[in-house]
Formats: sequence, structure tokens, C-alpha cells
Amino acid sequence: MEYLTLAGKGMVDYGWRILYASMILFVLELAIGWNRYSLKSRLRGAMFWVVYIAITVSLLTAFNMFWGKLGVKPLAVISVGAWFASENKIITVIGWVAAPLLALAVSDFFYYWFHRAQHTWKFLWVFHAEHHAIREMSAWNSNHHFSEELLRIPFMVIPMSLLVQMDPGFAPAIVWLLFGVHGQFIHSHTRLSFGPLRYLVADNHFHRIHHSVERPHWNRNFGSITSIWDTLFRTAYFPKRHEWPDTGIDENDEAQNLREFLFRPFQKLRSKS
Repeated sequence: MEYLTLAGKGMVDYGWRILYASMILFVLELAIGWNRYSLKSRLRGAMFWVVYIAITVSLLTAFNMFWGKLGVKPLAVISVGAWFASENKIITVIGWVAAPLLALAVSDFFYYWFHRAQHTWKFLWVFHAEHHAIREMSAWNSNHHFSEELLRIPFMVIPMSLLVQMDPGFAPAIVWLLFGVHGQFIHSHTRLSFGPLRYLVADNHFHRIHHSVERPHWNRNFGSITSIWDTLFRTAYFPKRHEWPDTGIDENDEAQNLREFLFRPFQKLRSKS
């Protein structure tokens, strides 16, 4: 019963966050969007989100409960928030944003390498290709396959829980909300972007390159929260102001119905075996 309560609360909270972010970005896409995408693709994407949230939150809640009962502790706990403890109010306010960003940057380090593995290992690519197949990519139509969240467990969740925990200390709820909807924003096609700040924090313009159909853009911009790791590991491509490529892959188009969204990667694996 406790598990069902936690899973239910997680689905509701996550679902509302996706709804709010996608609706706001949907309006911005209509007003100042790069593309004119169909309402059909957005509604289909919304349906996929409902299924994605229901599956991933339930399964990840179960894993977190299991992992928590094992009492696993990381080798190091770093209190990032303490770095900004100061009587100077300006430094304190900066810390409210900088500390969570630094904590998330560590998480993004693990995601960066997991993401590169998804583009390198054929098994992982079969699932990740469903995300890259999207041609009308928007805040609503930006779904990963649900299996990718489960694959993050051995590549991200477990290594991080064993190695390091970043404690950002206090941060206003609005800061966590903005970071929480960042995944919707980087897949949106609104002209609103971070400009020069993208050299630190990834935006939709930076991430669009990762989904580009153009060969010079392939295997670029793997970071989700920050562009720092792409810069350090020489995979960064910072687009010009009006550089906004089409998205998609040649293998197949984006899933057109729930059956394709759920089962196509498994069918592709089966056909190759």
C-alpha cells in the first residue's frame, strides 16, 4: 500500500509538472516558434507522456524503495550549499541557483557518458532511436522510450549512489521547478534561448543540434543540463544564431500509435536475434 501511495504521488507531481511546462512552451512555440508543427503530433506526444509517466514512475519508485532498504551510502557527500554560506546577501542569492546547478552538473556527468553509450552501443541505440526518430519535436512531442529510464539505473543511479552525493542545501522552490522543466524546454522549438549562457547551461538551441539530420551535427551535444562536459570532452557544437536544423533519423519515423511506442524497439531486437 505504501508503494502504491508513493508511486501515485510521484505520477501526479511529475504529470502536473510536465503539463504546466508543456502548455507554457506550447504557447511560446505558437507565438515565437521556429517551426509550424501539427496539433496531431502534440496530442500524440501527450498520450505517450501519460503512458511513459505511469510506467517509469511506478517502476523507479519500486527500485528506490528496494535500494533504500539496502542502506547503500555514497563514498562522499559534498555540501555544495555550504560554499555559498555568507553574510553577503548577493552571494547567498547566487548560491540558490549556483549550488543546485553544480549538483545537477555532477549528475549530468554520469548522464553525458550514458548518453554517449546510447549512441555507441547498438543495444542501447535501439531504444534511444525512438527518441531521435521524432521529426516534429516540441515540448509535448519529445518522449524517450520508457525503457531508457530503467537503463539509467545501472549506468547512472547505482554509480552515483555508490560514489557521490551532492547536497545543494537550500534553494527556492522556483529554482527546482525551473530545473525540473528543463527537459521540456530543451526539446521545445521556441525561439526563446539562453544566448551566450548556453556555454554553461544547455538550451533548446544547443540540444537541437544533437537531434539534427545534418551529418556535421551527429554525435554532438550529449549534455542535458549543462554544456560543460561537451566542451571538456570535445563534443560541443554551439550553433549560429539562425542555425536550426530539421530532426529525425532515416531508420524509421516517430511512433504513430501507442503500440509502436511501446513495442517497436523490442520487435527490432527480436528481428536481429
